[in-house]
Amino acid sequence: MDSNQTELIAEYKSLLAAWNKTHNLVSKSQALNLDEHIEDSLSVSSFLGPEILDLGSGGGFPGIPLAIKNPAKKLYLVESNTKKAAFLLNTINQLELKNIAVYNKRIEDLRPEDFPAALEIITRAFGSATHIIKSSEHFLSCPGNSLKLMKTFQQHKEEKLPRGYQEIKLEKILLKGKDKGRILVTIEST
Repeated sequence: MDSNQTELIAEYKSLLAAWNKTHNLVSKSQALNLDEHIEDSLSVSSFLGPEILDLGSGGGFPGIPLAIKNPAKKLYLVESNTKKAAFLLNTINQLELKNIAVYNKRIEDLRPEDFPAALEIITRAFGSATHIIKSSEHFLSCPGNSLKLMKTFQQHKEEKLPRGYQEIKLEKILLKGKDKGRILVTIEST
């Protein structure tokens, strides 16, 4: 990242820490390890295409760090919690990020035709693969759309995909200084 991007990440961390004191955007353990969560978010950057929907954005992971690192990529942050969506909107305005749109809705209430084709839906801590697929199946039924789950090997091993969906790619994510067994699992409808 260049110096401007590094500065934007620092501003993002500052905004997140300030808002988290009164709005409980991320857990206490996440708040103590923001650098680790930012690194985790950025670790999938090279595996993503130009149109990304971040499902369950919460405090902005992975969407905001990805948008900062990849100004040419368009990110759609979907967050149903109004306080968290307000934080996301405030943050993108404060950081002047032009490549993000925030949707304060549930994904079930969004229409795939309002988004570009070949959309990659990414999620970091939204729930089980079955739950995520059920929530986003109207998007996944569109040709070219895929789901990318940030998981651990253990989580992946314990989950089964619902009928009609298949894993098409599994990529190991390398994090500096440690191997958390993180992977990015790409799923498409059959």
